[in-house]
Amino acid sequence: MNAQTRLSQSGVQSNLHLSGMMQKMVIVLWAFITITSLISLAYSIYSLNLWDRIPAVDSPRYFSDMKPEDVQLHADWQNTVLQTGLSLSGYALIFTLARAICGISLFTVGFMLIRRYSNHLLAVLMAILLSVFAATGIWNNPLFAWGVALAPWLNYPAQLLAWLAWCGAIVFYTFPNGKFTPRWTLWLAVLLVPLTFMIAFNIDIFLNPDNWTEPFYLLPNILFIGGALFAVLYRYKNTKELKQKHSMRWYVWGISLLIVLYFVNLLMTDIYYLLAGHALFQTNTASLKYVLLYEPIWFAFETFFAITLALSVFRDKLIETV
Repeated sequence: MNAQTRLSQSGVQSNLHLSGMMQKMVIVLWAFITITSLISLAYSIYSLNLWDRIPAVDSPRYFSDMKPEDVQLHADWQNTVLQTGLSLSGYALIFTLARAICGISLFTVGFMLIRRYSNHLLAVLMAILLSVFAATGIWNNPLFAWGVALAPWLNYPAQLLAWLAWCGAIVFYTFPNGKFTPRWTLWLAVLLVPLTFMIAFNIDIFLNPDNWTEPFYLLPNILFIGGALFAVLYRYKNTKELKQKHSMRWYVWGISLLIVLYFVNLLMTDIYYLLAGHALFQTNTASLKYVLLYEPIWFAFETFFAITLALSVFRDKLIETV
């Protein structure tokens, strides 16, 4: 390694190192977002458990904005669940356990990152992102709204968490050394911040991608999240040092599989609907089969991501190789 390369890496490491007041501030930020995420996740899991478990006729006691037609649709769905041989309690338990185990995994690895690398900026940002991911659950169908259904005061915190979940793509553009790789991902980040802010906080102007016509409203999903996958794979492919490349391996596998699963779901839902003009799953039976398959797999893959990140960081010393 020549002197110029060593000097460049030294400068990057210096910029990533946190100490003194700055370190305390980012730890407080992590604690605030983590506590907010914990509260949001707890309310969301409880709300969804009620929704899945209690008979539809009793749902308006907990979800006061339900209309009679909503009650009927929910009753039809529950009848489909019962026809599979599952009880409503058993059906609710499957998803409650999947969400809880996944959330605990993400929070645990985030706490481990803070405990070990609270002086490293990218490690702290990844810890924050893990907390946000725990509260988000499925990216295509986040848990936030369910928490707000029981606790309306969670509306603004949920919108903040939704925006931070989008901003998580920037962490993948730069992790673990703080450099945007490839360089054009910097421009994706510049676009991502304001556009996703408008999406998350429902700002009703033309620039909000949610107000764009078909198929352009899907551009943020494809560009920003697809860009994250490309950035992770590009960084791995172009890493020259064997030790650093080896330490990245498990992390790359974990996040790549998760993003690929995200796009599989996007293809089978939004993109299929745009191309065919109707939903792929048109009956409750077909939709239920897909939900019973996809949701547990998603939470398993997200848990796998937490495990693979922990392997790369703590066993293979990913943070220490940059």
